[in-house]
Amino acid sequence: MSRDFARFTSLFLTVALFMGTLMPGSWKNAALQPLPASIHPAALAHIALFAAICFTVPPAQFWRVRPWHVLVLGLVLALLTEGLQFVAIDRHPNLDGVAQDMIGAFMGWALGRCRDG
Repeated sequence: MSRDFARFTSLFLTVALFMGTLMPGSWKNAALQPLPASIHPAALAHIALFAAICFTVPPAQFWRVRPWHVLVLGLVLALLTEGLQFVAIDRHPNLDGVAQDMIGAFMGWALGRCRDG
């Protein structure tokens, strides 16, 4: 993955994360309503976004990324996005979201470690 593509991808996904975080609760509920109850797309979105962000940050080389930086970045983003839900309309932060985010961050970190060899 080229550095420019990794930078674009990680920034795009981070913007998407913040847009989803600040989406009003009524919009989120309307988007989830047509889906089967057995699928939890919000949890899948948390995991997939954090996995992709944490996978693309090291090759993006915004700074000299150490392996532990990726997991700390995941935790900071998880806490920040959950905290922002205090100001989003009809949204409420919870620790489930942080746990889902960290599962995704760990997955992205592990995949990145496999990629790096």
